Amino acid sequence: EEDGDVRECQNRSTTSFGSSKHMPPFKFRGHFSNNKNANPNLFNWNKVMVAYCDGGAFTGDVETVDPDTNLHFRGARIFSAVMEDLLSKGLKDAKKALLIGSSAGAYPAMFYCDRFSKLLPSTPRLKCLTDSGYFIDVNKNLQKGKGFETIYKALVTLHGSVKALPKSCTSRMKPELCFFPQNMQQYIKTPLYTIMSPFDIVQVGTSLGDYYNAIKQNNCSANQKENL
Repeated sequence: EEDGDVRECQNRSTTSFGSSKHMPPFKFRGHFSNNKNANPNLFNWNKVMVAYCDGGAFTGDVETVDPDTNLHFRGARIFSAVMEDLLSKGLKDAKKALLIGSSAGAYPAMFYCDRFSKLLPSTPRLKCLTDSGYFIDVNKNLQKGKGFETIYKALVTLHGSVKALPKSCTSRMKPELCFFPQNMQQYIKTPLYTIMSPFDIVQVGTSLGDYYNAIKQNNCSANQKENL
């Protein structure tokens, strides 16, 4: 699994998913929109987009760099550097603050929610929001392959993520299980809101594995229908 992830990271490093060198200009929309009608609650806020490019939910902290790949797994340092920079530019004086993460970006919004709150002790109103990232642990018999837990385990190993994950969770279960919000949310003290569709394409596709293709093609076997 690790070798496969390394290859995937190498491929991603040449795209906007793995390097800021290849990122197009970001369009502020949705929660980031400056349009009062489209985003009445946040349209006039100061907004900072932290591009997700490390592939490890900003949890990586590996000192050694393989000279053959030149891949850096240091996402946790990215988050720390961004926070340090923003605090020096006025974030520490914020009256309201909201940490938002979408899809894969929802993981760091969850992991760092309490830490974000501690960095802003004088901010009276502070909350966190995860959007389309509440992936649940499901029946592994349906997956028949690379389910979420397998993916998380490989990520934690490759990125050295344990140090960045909240100890309140890792002290009670395997670190890869802390990536499931259903396991992690009980340890978060800061107000945390969640937006998630029950038909999220990533959740459905990863959770159902081979079943997903059969469903799309309307070609489920009798055994698959019974299991579903």
